[in-house]
Amino acid sequence: MAVLWLTQFMIVTLNILLGILFVLANKDFCGSVFETQVDYALVGHVIQTNVVADEFECQLKCMGNNSCKSINLHPGDSNGKRSCELNNKTRQMKPGHFKKQKGSTYYGSVQASCMDVSRGRKQTTKRGQCHPGYKGKHCETAIPGWSFRYPALSCKHILEAGDSKGDGEYWIDPEKNGSSLKVFCDMTTDGGGWLLVYNVIAGGTVPPSNLNIENTYAGVSRYSSNRMVLSPDGMRELRSRISFTQLRFHCRKEQHGRTFHVKTVANSSGEAVARFFAGDTIVFPKACGSFEKLKGDKSVLASRCVEWGRENGTYHVGKWGHEGHKELYIYSAFIWRYHHWSTSPGKNLWQCDDSANDLSRGDFWNIYVR
Repeated sequence: MAVLWLTQFMIVTLNILLGILFVLANKDFCGSVFETQVDYALVGHVIQTNVVADEFECQLKCMGNNSCKSINLHPGDSNGKRSCELNNKTRQMKPGHFKKQKGSTYYGSVQASCMDVSRGRKQTTKRGQCHPGYKGKHCETAIPGWSFRYPALSCKHILEAGDSKGDGEYWIDPEKNGSSLKVFCDMTTDGGGWLLVYNVIAGGTVPPSNLNIENTYAGVSRYSSNRMVLSPDGMRELRSRISFTQLRFHCRKEQHGRTFHVKTVANSSGEAVARFFAGDTIVFPKACGSFEKLKGDKSVLASRCVEWGRENGTYHVGKWGHEGHKELYIYSAFIWRYHHWSTSPGKNLWQCDDSANDLSRGDFWNIYVR
């Protein structure tokens, strides 16, 4: 009996592997695939909840359940475990139940195709529209950024080319060397074109035990860990590839009603901030005049820029940064003792325009570049 079970298991496993190899070998395969919608979830159609290690395990749970049509993957706990919800509906079937939910990711089964395989060439759909990922009069042009085979240079380049499909995952290759990275682009806030380089989201009241400090710019592809921050070396490397000139800081702590949301301005004062955090200069940039408040900002920090920073042993110098730290995640913007930006597990600092270190599920710290 054990031998029979093992044989059946090996056959199933082999079939799965062959299926994966077929899809990898046939990039223009048409059929049912998972779409991804970051910071969204389908509400009210959960048929099973599991604790999983990652999105792949969650997708396997869905594949093993005949009633599963989509999944919600929620932020993890301090041990990295994540909540996986199996749904018996998709967002297309229940559009009114598809809700914005920061930190969660929705995966749904959809019919997708990049080619009309019946004719062996790029073609329109029955409705006269190009298949997903292609454009042009005869649907002959692949859209940069929509697939790993045709990456774009950056989120900003996708936007400027008119190829944005809204906030979500895109593929970029800043070095143009064939090493595509799946990243998150904010294509709507303040005109869009923002690449997420720092993503920390609280999965509950227990603080994360560590952050994933990425030492190369390729680490931006691991944003879905909800603990991803670029190191100074990673920021320097990224700026050498895409020459970003602006930063956007956005954090929120729900329990305290704190929201800090600013962008550096598109001039020399704003670019000085980008240069500083990318390691191009050691000169602490002035705070006042270097940034603008964005929608939702309720912070004291943004209103008292003359009190920011520490330089030459002195606080309240009116500058970005903290002497002795070049990291974005420790006091990149702060008013000593009262209003801080900080995510530091080692020092147990989880602050957003405050000096408290308590957390609520969904509290977040994001930094984008453009």
